[in-house]
Amino acid sequence: MRRLTLAALAILALSIPVSAQEDGFFAGLDLTGGAAFGSSSTTNGGMAPDAGGVVANVTFGNTIGIGGHVGRRIDPALSAFVSYRHIRGSVSWDAHFSRYGGTSDFGGDAISNVIMANIAHDWVVADETFLRTSAGLGVSINSLTGVIETDRASGSFVTDVADHASLSPALEIGAGLRHRITPAAVLGLEAAISYAGGFRTGDTRKGNMGVTAITPYEIDHVWRADLGASVKFAF
Repeated sequence: MRRLTLAALAILALSIPVSAQEDGFFAGLDLTGGAAFGSSSTTNGGMAPDAGGVVANVTFGNTIGIGGHVGRRIDPALSAFVSYRHIRGSVSWDAHFSRYGGTSDFGGDAISNVIMANIAHDWVVADETFLRTSAGLGVSINSLTGVIETDRASGSFVTDVADHASLSPALEIGAGLRHRITPAAVLGLEAAISYAGGFRTGDTRKGNMGVTAITPYEIDHVWRADLGASVKFAF
């Protein structure tokens, strides 16, 4: 997190212009796909107060995101914008309960709703084509939803774990190519690395014992690597 923050701040510093030369507003749509990575430090998950569930093998499926942005061009090279993105992907993990001698598998969806303030700098590489670097800081509302617990030995349903949403700081740096297709429209392709923060389940579960309290299962320090496409319109 510290290294990515320093990289983002370096991009911001290098992008500051000497003086503004022209103004212009723009808005656009974004579509991304990629992969997510995370781990867990949970060692006491499950039925409270002393379940002892040790989480391992956190695995994310492919992610897809859709969103938009609106901003202002400060000068020919520098722009600032606010973005929103809804990102969804599957997630699974297992928890071993040494107290009971069993292991459960968990699977559900990890969802982020990310709002960021961004700054971008452009370098012309050919007629109507330019390289863009960007950095963003913001917040991510992270949710684990639809998490089902099954017994590994039998494969049978155990519980439906409660959903939960939490707020986390978010950060992204990216680079890509933009090509102007009309005086007012630009298509873009971009690669980005982002930090989404943490996720956790709710503190109850519902199963054959009814609704019972649990120590939540947590996933820490989730990172994403994405490839994206965008279209931007100036006005």
